[in-house]
Amino acid sequence: MAEKQRFVIKDLKKKFNNNIVLDGIDLTINEGDVLGVIGPSGTGKSTLLRCINQLEVPESGSIEIGESQIDLSNAKKSNLKNVTQLRQRTGMVFQRFNLFQKKTALENVMEGLITVQKKSKDEARKIALKELDRVGMTQWANHYPKHLSGGQQQRVAIARVLAMKPDLILMDEPTSALDPELVGEVLETIKQLAEEGHTMILVSHEMAFIRKVATRCIFLDHGKIVEDGTPKEVFTAPTQERTRDFLKKMSLLEEPDYVI
Repeated sequence: MAEKQRFVIKDLKKKFNNNIVLDGIDLTINEGDVLGVIGPSGTGKSTLLRCINQLEVPESGSIEIGESQIDLSNAKKSNLKNVTQLRQRTGMVFQRFNLFQKKTALENVMEGLITVQKKSKDEARKIALKELDRVGMTQWANHYPKHLSGGQQQRVAIARVLAMKPDLILMDEPTSALDPELVGEVLETIKQLAEEGHTMILVSHEMAFIRKVATRCIFLDHGKIVEDGTPKEVFTAPTQERTRDFLKKMSLLEEPDYVI
């Protein structure tokens, strides 16, 4: 049996001007974890994902993936090969889909397979159709993004990530840009991925959903991990006063009625 993979983030620090956004984050994620990240706005949740995927370069920090260790703070400057490797092993689902507007849903999913993984068009098409089917988007494969709802576009974006077979999926508020009536279809897709055993970091304000789907949850405040435990521990018996105060304000200390 293959040894389970671990993702180890050490001493991750990021600031914008004089504002410290991440203040020495140490975090270990095990293969199959669905890590829910909660906390007030502006506390570094999205920045954490963007630093892992090198969309932001932190002042310090490293990530270990299996036997590979990458210095996140200077990877862009000194080791582009490692950055490429990192991005091949992680996949990002953005708030606003980031689809190519002049490409169909199918072409959007095929793009990375052809340009990054150098697969033939026939092979890329086969993989893309499989992933579109997985997220329930087969019948819209030849539609352009402007002809799709926000929920459909986000499911295409998820299929695009899945097609690349990343070791770690990063989801940055995947439902925040959606109309309320479209949120459910995307959450159902994420729930399916969690049940399939994908390793994910999920930043979301849909905290009742995180409580149901995540295997582990951290509460981030002022760039630090204040609470770390199972969703039940964090949401029903937090150890820190700051966490209790936040959850009380969000009325989340009682078992929610939310069910998918």
